[in-house]
Amino acid sequence: MKSGVSPRVPRKRTAECVSGVLISDGAVLVEERRVDDDADPGLVLLPGGHVEVGESLDRALKREMREELGVRVEKVAPIRVRYYTASNGERQRIHYFRIKDWKGKIRSNEESVYWESEIDHLSDVIERKIVRKLLSQVSRERTHNKLLSKVGV
Repeated sequence: MKSGVSPRVPRKRTAECVSGVLISDGAVLVEERRVDDDADPGLVLLPGGHVEVGESLDRALKREMREELGVRVEKVAPIRVRYYTASNGERQRIHYFRIKDWKGKIRSNEESVYWESEIDHLSDVIERKIVRKLLSQVSRERTHNKLLSKVGV
């Protein structure tokens, strides 16, 4: 080995993940992770999970929302992608989607899931930014739609 050159260390593979943002009446659906969870125990985060090998992002999002929340995703829009390192060291590339329409009653078997109107209660700074921006967009859309209905469009 040459002096001053360190042996090449293989990089850990980045896990592809999806996360769904559901908004209703000025609140966002969040999950509080179990305190005994391997990754991010006790944190309040947006619901989501890992993309399985050979699975599309759309299919993964629909599967995760069905498994975690018991809902059938109908209409989505991509928001953004970011890199994140979980507390267990796993490197993730998270694809965030706004879930505009869903069917079914929200329930969870794994984490504590609830509607949160205090955005600062989310544990992750980036997720707080995502939600604030989306809430602002939703508010503007509602105002725009009200104006259109008043003028008869």
